[in-house]
Amino acid sequence: MKLPEKLTSLKAYDPITGNYAVRLDANESYFDIPTVLKAKLADQIEQVSFNRYPDPLAMNVVTAFCSYYHVPTDCVTAGNGSDEIITLLLNCFFQSGDTLVTVSPDFSMYGFYAKLAELNVVTLKKQENLQIDVDALIAAAQKANAVVFSNPCNPTSLGLPRAEVIRLIESAPDCMIIVDEAYMDFWDESVLDLVAKYDNLIVLRTCSKAIGLAAARMGFAVMDSYKTGLLRAAKSPYNCDALSQTVCATVLREQSILQHCRDEIIVQTQRLYSAVNELVREYPDLLDTVYPPRTNFIFLKTKYAKEIYEGLLRAGIAVRCFPDGLRICAGTRREHTLLLAELERILQPMD
Repeated sequence: MKLPEKLTSLKAYDPITGNYAVRLDANESYFDIPTVLKAKLADQIEQVSFNRYPDPLAMNVVTAFCSYYHVPTDCVTAGNGSDEIITLLLNCFFQSGDTLVTVSPDFSMYGFYAKLAELNVVTLKKQENLQIDVDALIAAAQKANAVVFSNPCNPTSLGLPRAEVIRLIESAPDCMIIVDEAYMDFWDESVLDLVAKYDNLIVLRTCSKAIGLAAARMGFAVMDSYKTGLLRAAKSPYNCDALSQTVCATVLREQSILQHCRDEIIVQTQRLYSAVNELVREYPDLLDTVYPPRTNFIFLKTKYAKEIYEGLLRAGIAVRCFPDGLRICAGTRREHTLLLAELERILQPMD
């Protein structure tokens, strides 16, 4: 039996595995759930009926999400992480041969899922400063069925201002604009409040970053109520397990804890940015630039990314390597101290 090329040509997503003393590679929150909140979660989990299927619409967690972000409950669909949501959207809202516009660099899985959905992918290269050329994106959107991009961007840490996103939405009314706001908790340029105004806008959110629940796998699609009804009908009946629903709903209701963690992560990210920027000034022949972050990570542009990455791994420090740079997630002060000391040790002999 011959398998389809769309499957046999795929390369699996390849995250770092193994045990490392410092993990700054996956853009996770460095805050674990506080002990007092874990006790509350234990009480909630005790009430789960393990012999019963979960709520198919995950309304408890959807309600908590909507309360936290001030959006209507009939505009939100819960999914098993944003990845499931992206897969559903590309397979159900579009047909084989439709055109999806992506930008580069950006989250690589958009193109991966689009290929499985048999979409035609057009990728626009970003400008030299790694920002999106909005005029070029608008032009491409006129000939496409959909556009998808992360904002703020993974992996560059940069963001497209709200006004520019609105300009894109309004300039391409016949094109679906999918804005992945996985990191928008760390910035203030969201278009989440506009989903009812624009029927060509879909916003994605996640519990894996600022909410600190990467282990629970919960993502959300936010759009007008009509399309929300369609997506809820298209998804698997019990796509979000009861444990993840319980954990995420409970944590989302702890607004003061979440806001405190978010604020602290922003502070630590800025400290990391400032410290690495000092290294850029110290080693201008080795390090090109570090971009001002709108996320919980920084992007360090360097042609020596592979060498630095491998040196850090040997020291037990994991970051994410790209062909032209390193993506480094914010961690604790101790983790930053270890990282910066090792970067100095690696760079000095290379200079």
